Amino acid sequence: MPKTKGLTVKETKLVQAKVKGLTHKQAYKEAGYSSNSSEATVVANTDKTLKKPHVKEALDKALKKHGITLDTAIAPIGKALTAMKQNEFTGEITENIATQLKGSDRALKLMGVGQDKGDTNIQNFGQMILEQKDKYIDD
Repeated sequence: MPKTKGLTVKETKLVQAKVKGLTHKQAYKEAGYSSNSSEATVVANTDKTLKKPHVKEALDKALKKHGITLDTAIAPIGKALTAMKQNEFTGEITENIATQLKGSDRALKLMGVGQDKGDTNIQNFGQMILEQKDKYIDD
């Protein structure tokens, strides 16, 4: 296994900013990279930096230190897909369609479905379902 080189000060700050949950643009600026770059350049440069093996390894270690793993990040989506709600007056338990749709939307985004800009039918599918649900579901 090749030896990983150390992080630069900016790379370290970028990793720390991403662990704090900042967007690429916010993390890029906080790390001390050029603040007057276009958003597309910022995102591209941040992606490029975060994909460097030694930076990716440092980010993975920092995330794991805080208990952030792919499994823990995805778990709430799985729960949302089967969410239920209880009617406060009758006590009846039914599916929580709004929460399930949000979970489905997140899951589809993670899987890359509907990410093409021209694919508006899939991108807006969740919103269309929410708008139409009253026609088919009695709450």
